[in-house]
Amino acid sequence: MSMEQLKSDVAEFAALLEQTKSARIKGVLTTGKAEAEREIVNLEMKARLAAERQSSSSSDTKRYLHELTDYGWDQSAKFVKLFITLNGVQGCTEESVTVNYTETSLQLHVCDLSGKDFGLSVNNLLHAIDVDKSYRKIKTDMVAIYLKKAEEGVNWDVLTSIQKRLKQKQDTEMSKDTENPESALVNIMKKMYNDGDSKTKQMIAKAWTESQEKSRMGKEIGGGLDAFGDL
Repeated sequence: MSMEQLKSDVAEFAALLEQTKSARIKGVLTTGKAEAEREIVNLEMKARLAAERQSSSSSDTKRYLHELTDYGWDQSAKFVKLFITLNGVQGCTEESVTVNYTETSLQLHVCDLSGKDFGLSVNNLLHAIDVDKSYRKIKTDMVAIYLKKAEEGVNWDVLTSIQKRLKQKQDTEMSKDTENPESALVNIMKKMYNDGDSKTKQMIAKAWTESQEKSRMGKEIGGGLDAFGDL
């Protein structure tokens, strides 16, 4: 029986109770009215539980943010360009791919790509950027971010100030230990990695990898990266 029918029955029982004078008939009507009211309560409870289950199901499918740490970059006289590979990103709407800029950082957010959200943060840029003239493009399987240099023509030898400090420490320590420069480099990287936060550790790991790719001309630095343990 529907909720509307039950409410109609309750109203009719109430009207009959006002009209009858017989105690026996009043007892029957009172019982019928109570049964109808009990059914209404049961239906309301079932509806509330169903709504709660639906709400719980929706929260279970909440998308979690997958943090991106891998990207490539290049530069021209006017722009520093980042390239982030994301399969299928060209299928996202323009509103789903956003970048927030400050003068020294950027945060990329890609919403609901194959049921997942993705984010990339790059902090402590080496030099200031022009926020208003920076922009991004969605390409096939890639997001390209164009950071407008606040000072055009300035060359960025690295992307962030963290990488710059790492390079300076590397140069300093290696000049002190000319007999074993590889060991000095490993010690520097290990100390900065152990002392840094999660973002610093990611940056150091990336800087290490890029450094080794450039310097590996025939002889690899044995076990250097392994000194950090699992990143």
